[in-house]
Amino acid sequence: MKVVVPFKFFNPKSRLSKVLNEEERLKFSLFMLEDVVDVLKNCGCEVKVVSQSNISISAEVVVDRRSLDDVVNDELKDVPKAVVMSDLPLISENVFKRFMNTEGDVVIAPGRKGGTNMLLVRKEGFRVSYHYGSFFKHLKIAEKLGMKVNIFDSFFASCDIDDESDLLELLLHGKGKRSKDYLESLGFRAVMDRTPMIAKLSQLRDVSANERKE
Repeated sequence: MKVVVPFKFFNPKSRLSKVLNEEERLKFSLFMLEDVVDVLKNCGCEVKVVSQSNISISAEVVVDRRSLDDVVNDELKDVPKAVVMSDLPLISENVFKRFMNTEGDVVIAPGRKGGTNMLLVRKEGFRVSYHYGSFFKHLKIAEKLGMKVNIFDSFFASCDIDDESDLLELLLHGKGKRSKDYLESLGFRAVMDRTPMIAKLSQLRDVSANERKE
């Protein structure tokens, strides 16, 4: 199966700017991309990464600065083909194989905030429209074309990493993932309090020191 993975190179993951600087966000995004590529290659897929700038990774990389819709719609002229977002480090081989084995002309794995995290198109004519509730737009597009569409339900496939709350899910469930290891190398930890949260080691040391003073 051919799989396209779009990658945003410039100013990635801007919603994490309060906890990661621009260089850290780029490195983190690249580690997530590598986690995704590892899974796809282990599933025997032919992987093409489409990036806004050249990057070094263990997959074919094509530089294309067009919009996400234009890039993906060009790719969907040749089907069957899957489109997997680069910020899904929690997917596993088992999750992706189940996704690929789901029946339908169009198979959609939704994100938790109404996006489209993974897309499988087996029939010609489907065109994407990402952003602003793309999951629901893609359902309507498939239905208007008379295509059989199935929704792939998976917690790990729904976890696209965009904001601080998403980092918690990666720290909790990302054992063995490069992106989790990178976060931990920066000092991030999951704190299992009454309400689980993320914290940096420096913050935890400050709290511990204050508790000893009290």
